[in-house]
Amino acid sequence: MKYLKKTWIRIIISLFAGSLIAELIHISTGDPNRQGPTSLSLLVYALIVFGILTLVVNKFNKRNL
Repeated sequence: MKYLKKTWIRIIISLFAGSLIAELIHISTGDPNRQGPTSLSLLVYALIVFGILTLVVNKFNKRNL
């Protein structure tokens, strides 16, 4: 948890998780010849994951004070 307190690590994790979510959605649609998701959808998923990670870190910090 101490590594998640650093913003740049949360950014890297959220970008990785956002790309993973975007790819899983692209694969699960069933049409392999369709274009992949745009970078905008990747950023939206990454922002959602970043927000969730930030909430978890803030809740954990309040609990340990």
